[in-house]
This record gives sequence, structure tokens and C-alpha cells, in this order.
Amino acid sequence: MNPEHAAGTSEPEHQGPRPVPYTYHDGREDYLHVGRQGGTGTDQSEALIPPSQGTSSRVEATAVPPEAAALPPEATALPPEATALPPEAMPQAPRAAPPAAEQRPRQATSAREIVTRGLRTGAVMTAATMCTMMAASTLKRGSPWASMNAMATAVGVGGRRVSDRFDPVVTPVGIAALAGGLLVWGIGYEKALDAAGRRSDALTGALSAFSGFLLDELVLPDRLMTNFRGKMGVLGTFSKYVALGVASATAARR
Repeated sequence: MNPEHAAGTSEPEHQGPRPVPYTYHDGREDYLHVGRQGGTGTDQSEALIPPSQGTSSRVEATAVPPEAAALPPEATALPPEATALPPEAMPQAPRAAPPAAEQRPRQATSAREIVTRGLRTGAVMTAATMCTMMAASTLKRGSPWASMNAMATAVGVGGRRVSDRFDPVVTPVGIAALAGGLLVWGIGYEKALDAAGRRSDALTGALSAFSGFLLDELVLPDRLMTNFRGKMGVLGTFSKYVALGVASATAARR
């Protein structure tokens, strides 16, 4: 063969590893790359380069290590004091006033409770005061109705001098005047306690008794106190207001 022709027609020598079929022991088939390492010289032995070894180096070269990719939490999260506002700096929504339709039932309920307690307190005042007055007139005049007849003069019934005995007109009027007046007095007393925000005690009872005395002495007709002293005596009249004060102090306790 002509050397020049051979030199001109010779195929270029294969460069790099060549794929060679290979079967693993578990039956998997793959290609092994057979070639020369470090160049193309004939003095270098061929090496088998498994596919995993040839590709893993590229992955290792391109993958970022976990410690370089993940930032520590303190580098990304803001401290709590930088995000949380103090309680006084937090905006607070204004409290909406309850509708008028909701306020009216509460006021009505409160007034109803005051009236109920006042009627109960007034009933105790009536019983205590009436019994004391009838006992005092019995001791003074020998008749329990004399004090009730004297009470009728507060509304102008019975004249200036009333009888000691039971009168079908004067006596019932006196009983009704005493009971009605003390029932209203009990409601006013409970209303005053509610407005002052306190419970009844000896002081409030004393104030109630003293106010009752001023009402009888200064507001009602003069003949009322005159008949009281005439039918019950001074001590009996004083006992009437003591009974009113004791009933006021004890009946309204809650």
C-alpha cells in the first residue's frame, strides 16, 4: 500500500471514552465508557469510567452546599420587638354605644326593681309604724283607733279634735293615709339609696326617721302633730319615728 495514500486516507483516531454495553449482576443494563485518561497517547492505559462517576462530578461541581444556600433564621426573621407594637400604641376600635332600644328596657327594669323594693320596704314601714302608734294610743287613750283618727287629720278629715273610738269614715281614712304615705316613702327611700349607691344601715334609717318628723312638723297641717301628742303622748309620738327609722334601716337590706 502506498504510504502517502495510507496517510491521506487513515481515519482519525477515536478521541475520548467509548460506550461499551455492560450488564450488572442484578440484570440492569448500562453503558460503560472506555477511554484513555489524561490524553490520547498510546502509553496510557484505558480506564473504565462508570456513568455514575462521570456525571456525579458535574453534579458536585454545580450543586451549592446546604450550609451556603440556607440562611440562619436570625438572618431572615425580624426580632419580635421590631414587629410587635406596644399595647398603648395599638389602635383601639371605639366602643359603640348600645342602641336606644336596648337602653330603654334596662332603665325600665331598674325602675321596676326600685318600685318593687320600695313597696316591700314601705309595707314593713307601715306595719312597724302602725303597730307602734296603735300601741301608744292604747296606753294613752285606751283605744288603738285614736291614733288612726289623728292620722286622718293629715288629709283634712275628722276636724281639729277627733274621737278616740272607731269611726266608720275617719278611721279607715287615717289607716289609708298612713299606709299610702309610707308606701310612697319606701319607694323614695329605695330610690335615694340607689342614687347614693349604698345599702341601708343605721345612718340611713336615722335620716329616714328625721325626714319623716320634718315632713309631719313643717309640711303637713299643724293639727296633725297636735292630735298625735293628744292621742299618743309625747313619748308615743317619738316612738312613731323610732319605729320608722328601725324599719327603714332593716327592711331595705340586700
